[in-house]
Amino acid sequence: MPPRRGKSRIARQVDGESRAPGSDEDVEQQSIPFRRRARQIEVEDVMRQIGEMELVLARFQRMNPPMFTGSEGDLMDEGWLEHMEELFDAVEYYPERRLKLAVLQLRENAQRWWKGTSRVVRERGTLIC
Repeated sequence: MPPRRGKSRIARQVDGESRAPGSDEDVEQQSIPFRRRARQIEVEDVMRQIGEMELVLARFQRMNPPMFTGSEGDLMDEGWLEHMEELFDAVEYYPERRLKLAVLQLRENAQRWWKGTSRVVRERGTLIC
């Protein structure tokens, strides 16, 4: 019969007993479930945020918000802005959410303007809402 390779059962028990409780290996093994749980909590939080934003977006779309192209002229600009503010006031959205939803309503020239402006503002390190 060929000799066994690896450690015997007795040697494995001795090795296991030679580690002090709370050693780095024990802490590392215990931290794996902790890391998995932390990751699971993080994933659940992101899923909750996505679900919440989907509800907000669906509610916002039901209000039939107007699109804005930026080519109508100053009077239409003011009218669009006032209408959007009225919608946001009615549902009591906070400024960050208002900005995100308003940007979704921009088209053509207005959308191009926003992309350029927001990029410049971010590059300067200025906080937008």
